[in-house]
Amino acid sequence: MDFNSSIRFAAVCNSQGDILWHSQRSGVKNIIPLSDTKKTLQRAINAWQERAKISDKVGRGLYVLAAYEKIKRITIPLDKGNLLFISVTNEPLQKTKSKSYGHLVEMGKIMSIVDFVNSAK
Repeated sequence: MDFNSSIRFAAVCNSQGDILWHSQRSGVKNIIPLSDTKKTLQRAINAWQERAKISDKVGRGLYVLAAYEKIKRITIPLDKGNLLFISVTNEPLQKTKSKSYGHLVEMGKIMSIVDFVNSAK
């Protein structure tokens, strides 16, 4: 959360959907209750398990980004079947009169942190 002020919430869960760690930005209210987030994590784990079945053809999955009007939700597979979940605001960086589909997420920075953590083991 320190490197990007757009991140609202981050969690790491295991392959059973149990949250091992989470952090929420100070002053940010939950849009979705934690109990519903846990259900989302279980669905994401199941989806990543399905994606793994085609990894020999397309390569290892890196991340999935789902964009909504208010937030973006990102899932990133980690070592040992764990999953990183990040919720990012989808509010535009600058207010404009034209319709906005949100700002870009800095996936390069996020993935470099994931790679660093995975290589430190």
